[in-house]
Amino acid sequence: MVFETLVADVLNRFIGEYVENLDSSQLNIGIWGGDVVLRDLKLKETCLDSLDLPIRTIYGHLGKLVLKIPWKNLYSGSVEASIDSLFLLVVPTQDVSYDSEKEEKNKQTVKQNEISRIENIKLLDQQKKQIGSR
Repeated sequence: MVFETLVADVLNRFIGEYVENLDSSQLNIGIWGGDVVLRDLKLKETCLDSLDLPIRTIYGHLGKLVLKIPWKNLYSGSVEASIDSLFLLVVPTQDVSYDSEKEEKNKQTVKQNEISRIENIKLLDQQKKQIGSR
């Protein structure tokens, strides 16, 4: 149960912006298979706000989210997410406008995240080589 609580805390950092009240009771973790399964998640009304769509979320429910985590290659492998039973109730809104500065900032953030990921992989490889040469 301690492991599930730890995983729930980490997931809250990454998907907490979109999901309400994520806790360890919603987790089913297959450690050896690499799967983390989340069920019956309530989405926040602000879950789509960062997309600047001309809609506003009234209600959102995610039946099942499966994350395939490559535990053996955590730094270099990809996490695969599968969604089953996503329900959104949205209404149109007129107050969304295009923001070129925000678009450029988002592009820069994506680039910076990719650079950080590559640097972390290189650092991990260097550490492995140092350990192996001892």
